[in-house]
Amino acid sequence: MAIVRKLLGIGLFLATASAAQAEPERPVSLFSVHADPAFPVAAIQTNFAVEPGKAVRLSIYDSAEAFLKTARAKLEAPINEQGYALLALDGLEAGVYAFAAYLDENGDGKLNRGGIFGVPKEPLAFSGRAKIKLRKPRFDEAKVDVAPGSVIVITLKD
Repeated sequence: MAIVRKLLGIGLFLATASAAQAEPERPVSLFSVHADPAFPVAAIQTNFAVEPGKAVRLSIYDSAEAFLKTARAKLEAPINEQGYALLALDGLEAGVYAFAAYLDENGDGKLNRGGIFGVPKEPLAFSGRAKIKLRKPRFDEAKVDVAPGSVIVITLKD
């Protein structure tokens, strides 16, 4: 009987130890250090080299009807030495929003387009799961839940 108890104890110990190892650690976002409990923050990063100081421009939309037409707010911030820009969204209450960001490479304050179809010439990206395609993204593809303390990360691609 003592042997059975020992075996059960060892089995229970091994099961507990393997269960503790089975839970992977949650990855920590590079931008989570910039979270502020009082308001949300937008972090616009690039996947290419950018000269620090170039402006990133962010438009915030609060409905499908307004998306890519009438921004609730427009903000800008310079790219820092680490290749990203941080924008405090301190006037934005909790809710569902969509974001569009672009890198103003030539500093003229607008998203430059070219060709017959008006394809953006400057790096552009959206929040959520919206991707650049042959059509404009929809609000439901770009929407994200925003709350105080959240960090919205948008990656500009070259």
